[in-house]
Amino acid sequence: MSRGAPQLIADLAETIAAELVKSGQTEEIAVEIGVAVADKIRGDWGGEPIYIPKGCAIDISRRDVEIFEKFNGTNHHALAREYNLTVIHIYRVVKAVRLEMVKKRQGALF
Repeated sequence: MSRGAPQLIADLAETIAAELVKSGQTEEIAVEIGVAVADKIRGDWGGEPIYIPKGCAIDISRRDVEIFEKFNGTNHHALAREYNLTVIHIYRVVKAVRLEMVKKRQGALF
């Protein structure tokens, strides 16, 4: 990015390029794509007040699915220790994920 680019846009371009390099893209192409994406975002949303959520709900959702996948029917206490949650919370997580999975598989019955 040019020296006159706002720091946020330059950081965005660098972050995108770094992730592309990690995924196997060449540095030259990664930088090009990073700049292009940052430029597109600047053009589309420039001047807008933008709130970027931390994504805690997504992290919790991933954690809950992970807990459900590790659950074997008898390891509530071990999971509670591993995830620093109460045993009751583990029961709730397992129940909630199970209901969501059933809902996805069955869809609306009526």
